[in-house]
Amino acid sequence: MLPETSSNTCAETARCLATAEAARASEMRFREIQALCDAGEVPELRPGDVIYVDSSIYLSHGRDDFRGGLAEVVSLRPGLSAGRHAPFVCVAQEPSTWHNWQMPAAAQKALRARYGKNWSRHDPDYRPEFNEWQGGATGNSN
Repeated sequence: MLPETSSNTCAETARCLATAEAARASEMRFREIQALCDAGEVPELRPGDVIYVDSSIYLSHGRDDFRGGLAEVVSLRPGLSAGRHAPFVCVAQEPSTWHNWQMPAAAQKALRARYGKNWSRHDPDYRPEFNEWQGGATGNSN
């Protein structure tokens, strides 16, 4: 069976795009990024690319919990990580966080297996016990 070529939906990410041509280009770009990551490379990204990011779950500020999955790149910038130059990426689904792209690039295969076509999203936990630091002298006593 041949893949659908007239659909505006990217078969790799389930994103709806303006045209079928844009959907095919999105599929090709996604596969290219994933193949480079699988080969141990850290491909250069550009806004609009789709990558995987991992979850962040917090014990003391659950309101910031984030579920990993597919994410759309919106910004890139150079930075330092452990004293070395590294590319940082910001995604639309988590706009207040910058990810050192080297780390998720190395994990794309595992993240792809874990999340499939699920998109990343905020998943806040507002229960008080997960939003108040309760530790010793540094905790808030109010």
